[in-house]
Amino acid sequence: MTFPEFIDHYSPGGSIRLGSWSMEPTHHDLVECRATFALEDRIMSLFAVASGPVGAMTSMLHEIGAPISIVKSHQRVSDGQITAFLLCERDDRQVWALGDGTTCDEANVNALVAGANRLLAGSE
Repeated sequence: MTFPEFIDHYSPGGSIRLGSWSMEPTHHDLVECRATFALEDRIMSLFAVASGPVGAMTSMLHEIGAPISIVKSHQRVSDGQITAFLLCERDDRQVWALGDGTTCDEANVNALVAGANRLLAGSE
């Protein structure tokens, strides 16, 4: 498998597309995250307060009908780019997904969206 084929397989597009993402610290060491999603042909804005961006994104995905859990997590840094590899689970099905970003948070959020798309599409 070539690297572009690897990316296409483990970080596919799908019915869930992340448009915008922001995160601000709030009280009691929590963060408030806001995101705009395209889900098929609907656009929606969501927000969540959680202990971190992964928890917030997990909450948002649950809210749009794509609940997901993280079973394992790995990260790699190369040339200033961070790649997150997540083993994601839903309904006893597991898939690996990846996401890239300039921060660990951005990479993890992108990997969660990729994992949700892979699970919705029935990818193995």
